[in-house]
Amino acid sequence: MSSSLTDTRLGPQIPILLLKSPSPTPASDAYTLHLTPPFYPHFVPVLSHTLLPDPLIKLLLTHFTPNPSPSHLPDPKPFPYGALIFTSQRSVAAFASALNAPQVVKIRERIAEGLGNSRVRMYVVGPATERALRAVRDERCAGCGIYGGEKAGSGEVLARIILGEGEGEGAEGRRKKPVLFLVGEKRRDIIPRMLMDPELPENERIQVDEMEVYKTEELEEFEFHFTQMLAQTESETVRWVVVFSPTAGEGMLRGLEWLNKTSGRVKASVEDPDRRIFVACIGPTTRNYLVQEFGFGPDVVAKKPSPQGVKEGIEDFMKERML
Repeated sequence: MSSSLTDTRLGPQIPILLLKSPSPTPASDAYTLHLTPPFYPHFVPVLSHTLLPDPLIKLLLTHFTPNPSPSHLPDPKPFPYGALIFTSQRSVAAFASALNAPQVVKIRERIAEGLGNSRVRMYVVGPATERALRAVRDERCAGCGIYGGEKAGSGEVLARIILGEGEGEGAEGRRKKPVLFLVGEKRRDIIPRMLMDPELPENERIQVDEMEVYKTEELEEFEFHFTQMLAQTESETVRWVVVFSPTAGEGMLRGLEWLNKTSGRVKASVEDPDRRIFVACIGPTTRNYLVQEFGFGPDVVAKKPSPQGVKEGIEDFMKERML
């Protein structure tokens, strides 16, 4: 392995392959900052994302563009949603893209005032997505409150917060309007299913409208880059792979050659106690997918979907194994 993994002051560093794209400014990426030392992080992008902000632009223009002749035309109808739901940084990026569209910028102040006066709430899964959303909110619609974030590590937890069952704020006034869920082409239905559960009392159900604002595709070259990185770190005693999505998990198992081509399940050799490539998952959703689809249980599941959660989980595992 390259000598870049050894620092005379810190001693050997442990390669950790992060199956995700780095932030636009890698030097300030939260995983880079929190995982070094003792780890040496490598990013291996898995997915490409295409933003589709046009439906959101149309929605904003419909409800916030002033009429050219107010004397004889009614004002636009009030914004129909009491809350927006974000479960990924891509949905936040699409929201920002819509707010920055030239035709929307012209009515930016009207949008900020309208969303703020309507007390539109913003519900978000996870701390990273919350940080991205907070930056957009502070600049474009400061009157909107943000809820969930670090307290909501999954869609299920966020749905409970929205329903007022989990940690979070009260539900007064929120159920008067439906909520808008900004989603990708592929998404889980846990939030709509929980909020619109027919077993809930009618006055507690919350209508969820989904709007597709981005699409995600697996990079064809992911497995090639992943296997290349495995080859580059082959001489290291211990290596870690961190999985951030079900798609990345399946590609990882193929790249490691841990899948039985006939059964599609993991090989028995993965249980070898001398194995020195270990796997951590960002959360229970990805872990459950790997277990159910391939019979593979990761070595670590982060207690919190954050750089700190990943690092603590890996360090606890290594102490227990005396690695």
